[in-house]
Amino acid sequence: MQTMWEEFLRLLRTDHAFRAEVRRLVLTEELLTLPEKVEELTRAVRELTEAQRQHSEILRQHSETLRQHSEILRQHSEQIAALIEAQHRTEAQIAALEAQIASLVEAQRRTWEELQRLVTWQRGEAGRREGERYERQVIRRAPAIFNGGQGGSPEQPIVQQRLTQLLAPFWQEGLIAPEDDPLLADLIWWKDEQIVVVEVSLQVDRYDVERAARRAATLRRAGATVMGLVIGEEWATPEAYDEAVRRQVEWFIGSEMSDGFREFRIRREE
Repeated sequence: MQTMWEEFLRLLRTDHAFRAEVRRLVLTEELLTLPEKVEELTRAVRELTEAQRQHSEILRQHSETLRQHSEILRQHSEQIAALIEAQHRTEAQIAALEAQIASLVEAQRRTWEELQRLVTWQRGEAGRREGERYERQVIRRAPAIFNGGQGGSPEQPIVQQRLTQLLAPFWQEGLIAPEDDPLLADLIWWKDEQIVVVEVSLQVDRYDVERAARRAATLRRAGATVMGLVIGEEWATPEAYDEAVRRQVEWFIGSEMSDGFREFRIRREE
């Protein structure tokens, strides 16, 4: 006969309802709910694992995004550095270009100044040559201009002889100042004892008048009857005419002549 224990074991093995009832009676509530809790824990672990996986993926994506941003930032930094370097090169090129332009402007300015000096010199030379030509013309036409008489440039022997007789006493005291020396006048002319000391210029200025007056004064101090005269095409300034009046210098300007010069022209040699 089977014992009660054997029967118990048989029922426990074969009868599910009996086994469930025994489990309920033997096990505590906590043990009975343990499978459910294990299942819940397993499910929670799986959810946590999935959440960690998702978080890891998100973190990986963020890390990749950060890496991409870092790469973009690095590229931007390189581009900015390249732009700054290019700007420095451009500024250096602009500075070099400005220096070249300044050098060219300075060279142009010097060239312009040289050109201006050359033009001024050429004009001066042209004026000087024209003045010399006019002076030679006046000397050659002197007999007609003065309506007779004699004389000429102080370089001519006849003029030097006449002036030497008058100026010799002065030379014992030393040379006469150039502004006062009749030997440096443009023209010396005379009729009998009346001598004319002439300064010739296309445009007669106050310095021409002053030289004529001073050189005539030298001969006057030597005892000669002398008159200062300026001959030209026009007055350089109104002040030159005023100076001639003030210093009693006669004139023949263009086609006009002073009263004193007109009287000298009509004078006849004896």
